[in-house]
Amino acid sequence: MLLLSTTVSYIRARFAELRTREDGVTAVEYALMVAIIALLMVAGFFLLFSNIQTAFNNTADCVQDPSTPTATCGSVAGP
Repeated sequence: MLLLSTTVSYIRARFAELRTREDGVTAVEYALMVAIIALLMVAGFFLLFSNIQTAFNNTADCVQDPSTPTATCGSVAGP
């Protein structure tokens, strides 16, 4: 009976200690911050790459067809 009482007391003490600790909450908060930062980075890279792709496509169009007006291809300084 003494062993059972000691074991129950030990389990109660450990559960009480686990309830007072906030390590799990901190880990969840950090995980949420990392997830939000990752989502913002993905969105930023997507926008950046789509703008770069548009610029390269415009440049390719100007190179393929030199008769394109200079307003869409930019001005070229003459000699």
